[in-house]
Amino acid sequence: MYIKFKLMFFMLFMGFLAIAVLSGVSFASEFSADFIMKGSTMSGKGKVWVKGQKMRQEFSSQMGKMITIMDLDQGFSWVLIPANKAYIKNKIKTKGKGFRPDNFVGMQQGQMEAQIKLVGTEIINGYKCDKYLITYKNKQMGTMTQWFAKKLNYPIKMINKSTMMGEFASELKDIRKGHVKDSLFNIPSGYKEMKHPQIPQMPIKE
Repeated sequence: MYIKFKLMFFMLFMGFLAIAVLSGVSFASEFSADFIMKGSTMSGKGKVWVKGQKMRQEFSSQMGKMITIMDLDQGFSWVLIPANKAYIKNKIKTKGKGFRPDNFVGMQQGQMEAQIKLVGTEIINGYKCDKYLITYKNKQMGTMTQWFAKKLNYPIKMINKSTMMGEFASELKDIRKGHVKDSLFNIPSGYKEMKHPQIPQMPIKE
């Protein structure tokens, strides 16, 4: 179960960072929203909170509940598994501070190599969005189409198509701008860090 969660989170995370890199995002927004995902292998819903350089996402599906916390200032993300009262810590690797393309080296060797193309603008849930197409060099990762709302400094819709996870779409609904508590980005007491299984290395097919 965890491997599938990990793959899904990884692919969403990579698409999110790809646009953050391209756009020079400042992450100054503060908002919360409902989060829905529909896919051929997994569907579910949850909530998202964003405050400055921090993000928290809670996601529940037929495979259980998972919470992701990201702190770009610290350079780490934490994947919480409430059923086990455990978390997995992941390093967000950069050569320097910020999201400039020459600073970012990706989460795994080779898997961040992609062509990123601005293909238009659309209104999604009341927000004007830049629409990007991300085509990964690793063909097993497929493509990611992402709608990035500049007023929120955050992607509010993504569609991924790949041989790894099939096709799935995620979207933010009922976006509410306003104060977000700092405590949401802390690891709950009683949780213990666990070693996570590695995602199998996939050869890059030209």
